[in-house]
Amino acid sequence: MFVDRERELAELRALADRGGPALALVYGRRRVGKTYLLDRAWAGRRVYYYLAANTTAAVNRRELVDGLSAAFGLDLAPEDYPTWRSVFRQLVALADREPLVVVLDEFQYLMGQVDDDVVSQLVAVWDREVGDRNLTLVLCGSEVGTMERLQAGDSPLYGRINWSARILPFDYRDAARMLPGRGAREWAYAYGVFGGTPRFLAAVREGDDLEARIREVVLSPRGEVHLQLATVIQQEQGIREPGDYQAVLRAVAEGRTETNAIATATGLQDRPHVVRRALEVLESLQLVRRERNFGAGERAPWRTRIADPALQFWYRFVQPNRSRLERGEVDGVWVAAVRPYLDQHMGWSVFEGMAADAFRRYHETWGWTGAREWARWEGQDRTRRGIELDIVAELDDGRILTGEVKWSSTPVDVDVHFDLKRDLRDLAHSGQGWAKDALDP
Repeated sequence: MFVDRERELAELRALADRGGPALALVYGRRRVGKTYLLDRAWAGRRVYYYLAANTTAAVNRRELVDGLSAAFGLDLAPEDYPTWRSVFRQLVALADREPLVVVLDEFQYLMGQVDDDVVSQLVAVWDREVGDRNLTLVLCGSEVGTMERLQAGDSPLYGRINWSARILPFDYRDAARMLPGRGAREWAYAYGVFGGTPRFLAAVREGDDLEARIREVVLSPRGEVHLQLATVIQQEQGIREPGDYQAVLRAVAEGRTETNAIATATGLQDRPHVVRRALEVLESLQLVRRERNFGAGERAPWRTRIADPALQFWYRFVQPNRSRLERGEVDGVWVAAVRPYLDQHMGWSVFEGMAADAFRRYHETWGWTGAREWARWEGQDRTRRGIELDIVAELDDGRILTGEVKWSSTPVDVDVHFDLKRDLRDLAHSGQGWAKDALDP
């Protein structure tokens, strides 16, 4: 099954078909389907794929050269390739007579060697020796920040990359395509537990009972999704204190949205710079997202929320119960600590994101313009009554869209609409100009 990446697939094929040299960059978090995409982009063509390891440059070069020997029936001696420049020259030579696609996966592991900088050596060969050969070179990596910096103005590769894509997790609708034959509510639950990571969703096979599969692969300490989520921070290179990052994620998942509250909950109040740095890194990995009240000024505080439903599920249900799960109490944890609160989890953190995704997907079908700004609003009116609005958005045509997002086991009634109008009137009387505009029918 191939889901959602059809445009990237077509563009990668066109890149190799156009003739001449082409340099591509593909990056994204682990398990989002980068390798799955690249494995299927050039079926039937001359392709060499190399997965770099987190080891020395010499070991990676030796393995790459050995792989070339086996793939193309050549007698290559690794000792004849003591630098990255010599390796890239060999790749260029292989494209002399026939088109060649080369994928260097986990490229970040090849970087960082001062004495033989792989990026500079690649540029030297690319600029002076590749000529008009039909060589498509794809640099793929899961260390997002490192891969993004390859496109920065101070990178030797700046201006040389012909195609670049960050591969993102699926939204709720494409996640549902991974699980055919199920109903809308079950699709939503699956998204609330597994998120949009293709590898996680692939753990649920056609015909599986969803609840049983959640217990087997997410709650069970031996489950494949459990093992991935347990080490999501350790998998990222460059994070020196993973325990601090784990603590920050747990605090955010528990509802601490502002930096000071997160610092207090993690015991890092005397080191707020550690919390700020952790939040920056986690946001770059799209594990958390920052948001402000609609229409807030630049000095207004940010609120931080977990961006990945699977991670939210992990820190809400799995992490607090790991001792019981390790003792084999998977069914007991499911019955007592997960199933009774699953709808609360959906309503608190998942369903609002699904509504935002739905607007992005379908607003044109509904006859609406896009949104310049999409946000929430939390605060008090002039009488200090607390108000929360799930949706406040300014559309491209200037109108204000407001709404409530309710995940409920029974249909909501019209009082939700009248309560929203009451809140808008109170906010308008409290000086929120946009609320007055939102009341315009």
